[in-house]
Formats: sequence, structure tokens, C-alpha cells
Amino acid sequence: MTGLIPGIAWLLYFRWRSGRFGTSFDHVLRVFIWGCFCTIPAGLIEHVTGAILQQDTYLTSTAVGFLLIAPIEEFSKLVAVWAGVYRSRHFTNPMHGLLFAATAGCAFASVENVVYMALLGPEVFVLRLVYATPAHIMFSVMWGYSLGLARFRKDGELVKVGEGLTASILLHGIYNAIVAYNPSIAVVSLVPLMLFMGWLTSHLVSRLRNGYPYEPLGEGVLVLCPNCAVLISEQATQCSRCGFRVPGSLPDTPRFCAKCRALVDLEYDVCPTCGSVLKIASDETNFAGPGI
Repeated sequence: MTGLIPGIAWLLYFRWRSGRFGTSFDHVLRVFIWGCFCTIPAGLIEHVTGAILQQDTYLTSTAVGFLLIAPIEEFSKLVAVWAGVYRSRHFTNPMHGLLFAATAGCAFASVENVVYMALLGPEVFVLRLVYATPAHIMFSVMWGYSLGLARFRKDGELVKVGEGLTASILLHGIYNAIVAYNPSIAVVSLVPLMLFMGWLTSHLVSRLRNGYPYEPLGEGVLVLCPNCAVLISEQATQCSRCGFRVPGSLPDTPRFCAKCRALVDLEYDVCPTCGSVLKIASDETNFAGPGI
């Protein structure tokens, strides 16, 4: 079980970095479990297609790394988030895209760590700790960032997700190509790529954590569309994203500040997180967003 330690440690780090945009551990655990299970079809597909880096030539190894291993593994991790929480009412701001993507990356890397240590022995633990585990997480952050933005777009949702997935596959492919070129010196040759991905990850986390430019949704309070679970104005009669006709509902509907997306209670007149004024409508205009 030692192989699980790096993934769990990185997961705790991203939970801390998510700050006020964090979510319940139950939802993180759900994605982690999905991420673990998604290693099974990924491993089967790689086995059937012969997707391993040790090919006859470096060119073939590079092609396999870019065209098979990277797409299979990154798509599998994305499925873990998409199936686990993407349409959930708990996915309430773009930062959750990074958090859930990092969770899927932690899960995938953790299972790989256990498998590699079982096959190759405990001596691979340090290399997996320093390189493979953080690399998987940083690959995932690329599509996690796009997933967080796409979740709150009316148009071009899949295109935005595709952009992030392409970036993650490219970085994953480069990583594979460096390892395939000369595994014995990969501990040195991977350093520039790891530093670059670390900087890029920190930049994306900081950008969303310190002030994502949300699309204007008016002032006051937001609630969740019962059909697509996107945030809309509490007084809206129709969802601006999916067109769903908003019905009336219960007074205990979850409410969020329109400015900073913080969860707010019904009795609040001012957001406790950012200080903006909350103009909460009467109960007749409120509705519950059960999510999907």
C-alpha cells in the first residue's frame, strides 16, 4: 500500500490549494474511486494494443507514447471526472475542474504505483514519487482547467474540453518520448519538462483561485438549474445554458453568491466571503437544483 502514499499526499495538497473553492471530501473520494476503476479499461486497451514504450525503434516507441498511451490514459482520467461529478450540483465553480482532475490523476497514478512496485519491486517507489505521480497529476490539470471553464459555458463546451485534453496528451506524449529515448538518464532529462509543467500548473491554479473572470450573471444570488446543474440567477425563469423552464421550489435550495460563487445561507444580506450585497428573492422564485 506504500504506492498510494504519493497520490494521497498530492491530493491533500490540491485540496489545500483549492481554498474557499473546495468541496466535500465525499465528492473527492467519489472521483478518486472512479479514477482507480478507470485504470482497468485503460490497462486492458494498452495490453490489447501493445501500448508499451519498449518498442523496436525509438520512432516506434515515440509514436506509441503519443498516439496510444497518452490518449488512452488521459481520456480514462477525464471519464472518471465526467462520470463521477461533472454534472453534479457540487461542481459549482471552475476551480473544481482542477481539483477533480488532480484527484483523478492521483487515483490513476496510485494504482500504477502499486502495480509497478509489485512487478519491479519497492526500489521504484522514489522514482514514482518524484516523477510519475506528479506528472500524472499535472497532465490531468491541463484538461481539468478546460473542464472547469467548459462547465459554465453555454456554447463550445466540448471544444473547450478537447483543447485541454489535447494539451494533456501532448505533454504526456513528450514525457513518454523522453523516457523512451534513454530511460537510464530520464531522471535528469525529465527535469526541464517537470519544472515547466509545475510552473504551468501553479499558474492555472493561481489564476482560478485568485479570481476567475466569471461571465456576468447579475447581482445577488445564484442557484442550480434542475436540468443541467449550471449556476443561474435565482430569479431566472429559464436556464440560459440549456433552456430549461425553471419551476418553483423549496426554500432550502442551495444558494451561491453571484460574484464569488461562495455558498450562502438564506438569511444572509451580505456575502461573508467577498462582501457583496445579496438580493435574495422571495421563496416563490427559488428552486432546487438536484443535479444529474
